[in-house]
Amino acid sequence: MMRPGMRRGSALGRLLGLGFVSALALSASPSVAGATSLADLFGGASIVAEDKVFSNWTLLVHQTSGGATADLTAIDVSPILGDPLNPGVAYSAPLGSLATPFGHLGPSHVSLTFSYVVNTVSQQPLIKDNSLELIDFVFDSGPAAFIQVTETVTDAAGGPVGDKLVIATPNDFPGSGNPNHFDEIVFPTQWLLHVVTRIEIQGPGDNDGAHLLAFEQRFSQVPEPGTAMLVAFGVGGLATLRRRRSIG
Repeated sequence: MMRPGMRRGSALGRLLGLGFVSALALSASPSVAGATSLADLFGGASIVAEDKVFSNWTLLVHQTSGGATADLTAIDVSPILGDPLNPGVAYSAPLGSLATPFGHLGPSHVSLTFSYVVNTVSQQPLIKDNSLELIDFVFDSGPAAFIQVTETVTDAAGGPVGDKLVIATPNDFPGSGNPNHFDEIVFPTQWLLHVVTRIEIQGPGDNDGAHLLAFEQRFSQVPEPGTAMLVAFGVGGLATLRRRRSIG
């Protein structure tokens, strides 16, 4: 016959184990969202990536010259999912949609600036750092061409948080590990940030083609207090259950 203490211990162990599983489910729960064009975002759409909402997208500057292109309907923005502690947005542009052309006379350039707001769904101050990375690009140009993306980040009250800059030149290759392709800032935890993104593409000489194909912006966070406590509770429960089994 099973002793009453052992029955209670088994029930407690099952409960704690369920708590651990629930914590894992909560921390890994994905948000449902898809790719959205910049044109739609500037029209009022928003993006959800894990527990982050990217909204209030506003076009500030949209200038091209010398046959360059910045097609807002072709540039897609997608949520970065699968890592709840480091979500963000990924930008992708087909060849020729965000670029100076491969064949042109005289200087060619793109200047595209926009802003948005990112905040946690819970409105808890969880966002602790922000990164910017160039993912893919193509050059067929002389040495003076370049692709540059910069960010200015401010807090909910408009106070400065930090700036970032990434740049690629004709001698660079995507995925090369060049430190100029990645930048980040770390700051006291925030629940809401204002982000201004500036894209500059310069093809100063004849036929200087520079095409930006992809880049990412991520917003890392600390674990939510409730989730962290639930995970700790579950881990502690599993440890207690193992000790009881070893004693029994």
